[in-house]
Amino acid sequence: MSTRSLRRSLVLLSLTALVAACGGGGEPTDATPAAPEGAADFQLPTLDGDQMLGPGDYPGHVVVVDFWATWCTPCRAQASILEDLHADWSGRGVQFLAVDVAEEREAVESFVKERPFPYPVLLDSEDLISAKIGLVALPTLMIVNTEGQVTYLEAGLIDKRHLERLLEEAGARA
Repeated sequence: MSTRSLRRSLVLLSLTALVAACGGGGEPTDATPAAPEGAADFQLPTLDGDQMLGPGDYPGHVVVVDFWATWCTPCRAQASILEDLHADWSGRGVQFLAVDVAEEREAVESFVKERPFPYPVLLDSEDLISAKIGLVALPTLMIVNTEGQVTYLEAGLIDKRHLERLLEEAGARA
């Protein structure tokens, strides 16, 4: 891991702990900060290395992008919520992607072997995409609507009920 990535990971760890301690996440506000221009325009390698994927590979779908890391305890809670959501929404025009931030492939492979994801895991090992979108804490959730626009980008935990509302607002079939 590069010095830059290590430093960024330590900052993200600190901010994640702060968000969790302050009760961050929960119910989303109507004042979701605007995403940077082109935030959803990316492709990253899949964990298995077979392909490059990103939100743009699912035109006409709502895409849920979960930015996470193996060391992040709140990320595990969010992943559990997303797994339940995936089971309910995967056949209704919603695609889920898990983006691991600033970790080596081997660490992510080991983690996913023990706790598999039911949707693609992408690697942002050099945290290029997370830096591009201004990621400040983990987990961070991005929702891309059916037109390819980011409608939600926020750090912290969010519960299933509020995620369902956001999916519907983004154009997913209820």
